[in-house]
Amino acid sequence: MWSLSQASKSFEIGDTLPDFSYQGAFQKAYHLTDLKGSYVLVHFWASWNVESRTLQREMTIPYLKYKDKKFKIGRKFYIISISLDDSKKYCELALKKDNLPWKSLVCDEKGWNSPIVENCRVKTIPYNFLLSPDGIIVAKNLSSQDLERLLRAY
Repeated sequence: MWSLSQASKSFEIGDTLPDFSYQGAFQKAYHLTDLKGSYVLVHFWASWNVESRTLQREMTIPYLKYKDKKFKIGRKFYIISISLDDSKKYCELALKKDNLPWKSLVCDEKGWNSPIVENCRVKTIPYNFLLSPDGIIVAKNLSSQDLERLLRAY
């Protein structure tokens, strides 16, 4: 696991992440808060980090299975991938090679200095948060199997 030392305490289960904007399908700007009412996995990765890319590709299986599911509470499942690359070129090459089915991808070319990374207090990659339809963190650092098990229970 790649890590960066930061003074801030990480977010815990029960906390909410700060809102941030990202580019979604059709080059339209969205905010994390736009997805309230759905389960959202916020995944931090980088093209140069094999472990984070492998995990991201493995998330394709639960994503395809649950993206349009109506949950007991909540209407859909989304993934937002946030790259810590400092070059859009390498990020885009990795995304093309990995052929991910979701379109919510962020690469602001600021690496560890990205405001999203700093505001979400990410210290290592891969790293992810699963948010409930209310925007509450219900799990962190999930494997694809753990993610699927949780989504199945919801």
